[in-house]
Amino acid sequence: MDSPIRVKSEVGTLKRVLLHRPGQELENLMPQYLSRQLFEDIPYLVHAREEHDQFAETL
Repeated sequence: MDSPIRVKSEVGTLKRVLLHRPGQELENLMPQYLSRQLFEDIPYLVHAREEHDQFAETL
């Protein structure tokens, strides 16, 4: 698998990447804790999954 994307860690070339597709856990985010979790708003699950799928396809 020879990808045109070259991502390196601080100590060497990455051999594997573990991805988690966004799921129902996004529906459990509470507005009062968004700033602590570095979110401006509760993510829309459908869009989060679309963005994830595009990113995963790029990898």
